[in-house]
Amino acid sequence: MNPLPAHRPAAVSGLLLAATAALWWLGSTRLALDDGSDAGQRAADTLVALGLARGIALALFGLRAGALRGWRAGAIQALGLIAPSWPLVGLAWSASTAALLQVALVEGLLLFAGAVLPLVGRGLGRLLRRSDLADAAATALGVGLAAALWYLRGVGSLPV
Repeated sequence: MNPLPAHRPAAVSGLLLAATAALWWLGSTRLALDDGSDAGQRAADTLVALGLARGIALALFGLRAGALRGWRAGAIQALGLIAPSWPLVGLAWSASTAALLQVALVEGLLLFAGAVLPLVGRGLGRLLRRSDLADAAATALGVGLAAALWYLRGVGSLPV
């Protein structure tokens, strides 16, 4: 039996995140159509929720993956977490009134974070030289970044 590759749980998590968002979008669109309200707004809400959820997940797990497994493994895990939602992002964008530039900016920022966070985590791992300390520091920093992203979502400084 083959051992489970380290990037497979991240890809499965990305698929589950995309499936959950799709289910929510379809259900809320059905309710919007029954109420006679704007179904396009539900698609825009789906884009915001997907961007925020993937950003928080990257903050929580990207640093830790980089600290424990290195930059390459962390970047592959980040891509596995981000990429499964791209078909849903495309569909939700086409059904909403959101600007393509704004959606592309969010996806670009997620890809950038997916490359930088494992690099920072790798730096923490080298700086602290003990995997248990690096794990704790990366987790604490990731929680702080996730909390900052959650806080800044309503400020308007982020496109999500």
